[in-house]
Amino acid sequence: MVNQPTVAGMISFTGKVAIITGATRGIGLECARLIAGLGGKVAVSSRKADACERICRELTDQGYDAIAVPTHAARDADLAQLVAATMDKFGRLDVVIANAGINPTFDLLADLPDDSFARIMDLNLVGPLRLARHALPLIARQGGAMVMTSSVNAQAGMVGSGAYGISKAALEALTRQLAVEWGKHDIRINAVAPGTTRTDMVRVLTQRPGFIDTVKATTPLGRIAEPEDIAAFIVFLASDHARHMTGQVLTVDGGQNILRGPA
Repeated sequence: MVNQPTVAGMISFTGKVAIITGATRGIGLECARLIAGLGGKVAVSSRKADACERICRELTDQGYDAIAVPTHAARDADLAQLVAATMDKFGRLDVVIANAGINPTFDLLADLPDDSFARIMDLNLVGPLRLARHALPLIARQGGAMVMTSSVNAQAGMVGSGAYGISKAALEALTRQLAVEWGKHDIRINAVAPGTTRTDMVRVLTQRPGFIDTVKATTPLGRIAEPEDIAAFIVFLASDHARHMTGQVLTVDGGQNILRGPA
């Protein structure tokens, strides 16, 4: 878990309410922990009800304010219910973190079935758009922020991750478009593009012999990211400290994308 800032004037979410999708593990979990620890109220969302309840209990046992709202991040009705449940519980909405995403296959695009491609696009791209449609009109009551979780795969091709990279490149375009449309309501839309991060999504890759060594050798900082490394930047973009930043994508990759060959 990220250490909480204690210096006066540092980031605070006191009085603010945040929805986080994909909040029961990895980057989303660290976002939930960090925002709660900084005074925010959190709607914990992921597909599995038991996981949502477990994380909600973890937060409430520490004295934080949280609710569990199981949600399929691609289903419009589920997303509408997520927003409605958050409003019913807390009466306002300030921050949305669209973190849920999938990369279920390492097929080449030439071999990828149409339904698999559609499923990836539906959850990684259309899901955040649906969530924005439900949430942003409510954030507009007092201003706030939405942050998308993108990927460095949006910026460069990777064999076996074509559909995932395409969905994230489109998500970054969506980020810019929503920023243009919602700026007049004092709503900021930004994204964070992580490099290789130690999450369940990349577990298959990290178990391949030599994979981590290769990443370290081609990353200037010489390590892969931990989920809290990425969550810190997502939470920064969601905070008032980024109040004049919108339509941007922050790459947080240890320098992966600036190096060609071993460090």
